[in-house]
Amino acid sequence: MVVIERWECWSISRGPVGRAWLLVYGRRKTGKTFLLRSCAGASVYVTVGRSGSCVVEEGEPRVASLEEGVKAALRAVESGFTAVIDEFQRLPEEYWDLLAVSRARGGGRLILCGSSLGIASKVFDRRSPLLGLFAPFKVDLASPSDTVASLSRALNPEDAVKWAVVARDPWLLGMLEPRGDVVEALAEAAPLLAASASGLVGEIFREEERALTQLYDAVLRLLALGYWSSAALAQKLHEARLLARPEASHVTGLLAQLAAMGLVERVRLWRTRGARVYYRHRSSLLSLLTALEERGVEAGFKPPRETVGSLLGVEAQFFVGELLAEATGLERAYAVSGSWEVDVVLVKGGRAVAGYEVKLGPFSSSEASRAVERIRSLGIPKAGLVSLTEEPPPVADELYGPRDLVRLAREVSERRKLAHGSIS
Repeated sequence: MVVIERWECWSISRGPVGRAWLLVYGRRKTGKTFLLRSCAGASVYVTVGRSGSCVVEEGEPRVASLEEGVKAALRAVESGFTAVIDEFQRLPEEYWDLLAVSRARGGGRLILCGSSLGIASKVFDRRSPLLGLFAPFKVDLASPSDTVASLSRALNPEDAVKWAVVARDPWLLGMLEPRGDVVEALAEAAPLLAASASGLVGEIFREEERALTQLYDAVLRLLALGYWSSAALAQKLHEARLLARPEASHVTGLLAQLAAMGLVERVRLWRTRGARVYYRHRSSLLSLLTALEERGVEAGFKPPRETVGSLLGVEAQFFVGELLAEATGLERAYAVSGSWEVDVVLVKGGRAVAGYEVKLGPFSSSEASRAVERIRSLGIPKAGLVSLTEEPPPVADELYGPRDLVRLAREVSERRKLAHGSIS
């Protein structure tokens, strides 16, 4: 099984937070538990269950009461060791005072881990007894640079960058081995993966103590189908009789809640008439699978390669944009102008620095020239071409083929690990 080596591991084990008490949080299936088991060096690992008991791993795993589990963790901390309490959002708040009192005892380290973004606001609320005792540490999807760099150790450059678009969602690697043609692999496994994606979304809502209503579900499905503006979403929801009036303000609140749950992201729009924000799924994998489900995958049909490839191509644009933003330290943006887009715009202080056309496949010479002309026509200083299949034609200021993307990812990954893993 391929493992994504992540900067978060370096930070948790060696960096400035390597000695701090931490609240590790984020939506489900982003790799939090794997990171802590691999990197925290815990002598006691407690997993809180939904039924009022817990599993204590202290040598041989055993089932225990919540009180026994908490006490086992605190004994380790008071003896100078590290302990982890996982699924912390399920631990009743009556135990919080006990955790707070133990902070003054011993020289050990306590790490709380919650599969909910809402738990962070509760812990850091001004009335919380844990306020000031824990440093927040959010675990998102694996970074583009870490994902590409890790996959490139097992795959050729083309396969590594294409698989990375979806494999930064760690749960995929537990179900599908990244090898060969990613489009064909996703098409073959689509029915199974789509069912898992639906279950994951349901789990996320349950851990956030929210109901996955028809309205939320419709918003997520429309986003996957390419409806990106709050105005367009409001109109579609009104047509489906899920909103009384097609007012964008009603949808903006829903999108903010989904963003807080780690399901939606806001991408800045650059010079796009009538909108400032492009809303999309945070996870390219969930976006692609939801779109396929809308096209009949839930009925067990294998989707056409062309459909999977087209959807993956759209997700690749945003993935490459995030990788380039990581590499340059600039803000990633997107531009929609009439019937065409600029796939990636890198922005500094509101001004565009560079624009890129991204393709999953190769560029023809005419496609490359037209893309560069469009980017330059908007007054963007640098025009770039990115292909995840082969080196683009030499007609732009910057060119990235798969080998270039792997090299860039490795450089960014190493630099980031050094920065986060340095001992202060």
